Amino acid sequence: MTYTKSERFGRGPHLNPRQQRIVRRLDEEDKLRVSTLSSDFGVTEETIRRDLEFLEKHDLLIRVHGGAIPKEKTEGFELPVLDRQSKNMKEKKAIAALAASYINDGEIIALDASTTCLQLAKNLHHKQLTVITNSISVSIELAHQKDITVILTGGYLRVESMSLVGISSDKIINDYHVDKFFISCSGIDLKWGVSESHELQAQTKKRIASLAEQTFVLADHSKFGHKSLVHWLPTEKIHTIISDQQLDDDIAKQYQSAGIYVHRV
Repeated sequence: MTYTKSERFGRGPHLNPRQQRIVRRLDEEDKLRVSTLSSDFGVTEETIRRDLEFLEKHDLLIRVHGGAIPKEKTEGFELPVLDRQSKNMKEKKAIAALAASYINDGEIIALDASTTCLQLAKNLHHKQLTVITNSISVSIELAHQKDITVILTGGYLRVESMSLVGISSDKIINDYHVDKFFISCSGIDLKWGVSESHELQAQTKKRIASLAEQTFVLADHSKFGHKSLVHWLPTEKIHTIISDQQLDDDIAKQYQSAGIYVHRV
């Protein structure tokens, strides 16, 4: 159950004074760190972690690596890569495995810096490919595969997503042809299209998509119906959507009616 700010200390869960202060601070700050809270309250970091676990259980915040962010900040907010790696991992692995079956030897593919595409990279070890990516993690995963040529786009490093973005990245991308571009996203909406929480990340993806013959969206059910900060890919530019079994039948049919292949795994 989600509690409004006025309800948090009323009919909601019973919070001790320290937990109440944590929630109030999250009304004013984008992120709280365990180490900072431990020092401020004079308690151990383990005590703070238990507080955050309790508050997350009651839908009052979201725990992330090293701390917590406000519940209402998650829409349009990019979780750090370490936290995204642990979310819906079962679904991501299944989606990635199916996506790999669409990739043929000899193709030039592009992978974005999503954790789903990192899982996809783990399924490519026996293929002969050229892989263009702005993901440090994907490039490391594929670095020792003798039959895969990895092209890293360049640009400046965004630590949050371990990705390369910026003007220099876009200039390098301009020189390449891409058969298939595999992406995940912050949100996908039938009318709004595909969206991202970070402008430069969206810019890099948009440039790659403009060069690709086909764009595949790898998105679990939780991404549908959400609009993040930057719209970068119209729905009509999507070739195929691969999602999980929890994707609603009506939503899947709407995209199919728009001429998009939809597969659930």
